[in-house]
Amino acid sequence: MTETAPDGRRAALLDQIGAGAPGLDLTRAALGREVLAPLVDPVVSAPWWDADWGGLALAGRDLTGAKLEAADLSGANLHRARLGGVVGRSARFAGANLEEADWAEADLSGADFCRAVAGQVSFAEAMLEDARFGEASMRFANFRKALLDGADFAGADLWGADFTGADADYTNFRQARLDEANLSDVNLTHADFEGASLTKARLVGSRLRGANLAGVKLDGADLSGADFSDTSLVRLNLATCRLTHARFAGAFVTGTRMRVEQLGGAVGEEVAGAYEAAQASYLALEQNWRSIGSHDAASWAYKRGRRMGRMQAGVQARAAWTARAPRALVQHGYRWVADRFVEWLCDYGESLSRIARAFAIVILVFGVLYGLTGGMILEGEGRATYNPLDLMSYSALNMMTANPPEIGIKPTGRIANLLVGVQGAVGIILMGLFGFVLGNRLRR
Repeated sequence: MTETAPDGRRAALLDQIGAGAPGLDLTRAALGREVLAPLVDPVVSAPWWDADWGGLALAGRDLTGAKLEAADLSGANLHRARLGGVVGRSARFAGANLEEADWAEADLSGADFCRAVAGQVSFAEAMLEDARFGEASMRFANFRKALLDGADFAGADLWGADFTGADADYTNFRQARLDEANLSDVNLTHADFEGASLTKARLVGSRLRGANLAGVKLDGADLSGADFSDTSLVRLNLATCRLTHARFAGAFVTGTRMRVEQLGGAVGEEVAGAYEAAQASYLALEQNWRSIGSHDAASWAYKRGRRMGRMQAGVQARAAWTARAPRALVQHGYRWVADRFVEWLCDYGESLSRIARAFAIVILVFGVLYGLTGGMILEGEGRATYNPLDLMSYSALNMMTANPPEIGIKPTGRIANLLVGVQGAVGIILMGLFGFVLGNRLRR
């Protein structure tokens, strides 16, 4: 609470301000525009009153270390004032002129700066928890490494402001203008950006976990390395943004426009070696691309997610080997081998060309085995054939028919008949797999 009626103290403080006295103690002083305006003599100018601005005259003053706790300085002119290190918790500066003022390292928790004019103001490394900046004009303001937890910037004009390295979780930026602002490496956990404009803003490496981005305008924003974990990204247009190595694990992404090329080849979790989280990130992206009908992108995300599962299995298998845990080694090792084989065979069910390659390899291998065993004889002649054309023709047809082919060649002996049966079974499996993948592709 600010003081309401101690005229004696107020008069003394105004005399000190008018005389330019240093080391002001304005704790709980009521020196707002509404209080002082009636005291101004229209004939005799007061040295503590800024007639041009219409508020307390503190422009250009060195107030370093001043005590401003719970003071009411609303409407004051603090243009280019030096207030580094001041203690101004719960103070009021609503509607004040703070242009180019320096508040570096000040303690201003809970202070009120609503509707202030504060272009190029500096709050570097200041403590501003729960401070209010609603509808303030703060273009190119400096908030580098400031503590902004719970601060309210609703409707503020922060064009070109610098928040680099700041801590701003649970901060309110609703309807704020942050075009070309720098929010790189900022903790924005659960921050509220609903309806804000972040055109061409930089959020490189920022932590946006659980942030509200509903209706945000992000045209041309740089979101490289940003962490969107547990964030809702619904119907946003990120097509013009930079998303290199961004993180999406646990995010709810649907109806959002983006392209594979924007990710720089991998999500941030994969680059960091967090393969389990990377798998969750690719799953979120896959679901989003399916929701907007981008099937090729969804296929890419699906395959990357499966690959992350395999790599995680490899990490766990190596850990089990180091810990001498045979059961875990077998479990994770089998998963790694199985996933690696499926990737080679059909790229996790997404590649027809890889299945065709497997067909060709099986035909070649069994053709060679038929020749090595000498188990293929020419009907009517009773002798084994080693002609590569005969062996490969029989091998190819055996892959594609339910019964052994009748082309004037027949197997003889247990080994040859066993090879024919095994190849036939492999052919049935590969044909079924090819049809399954082809059907999926046609449905898309």
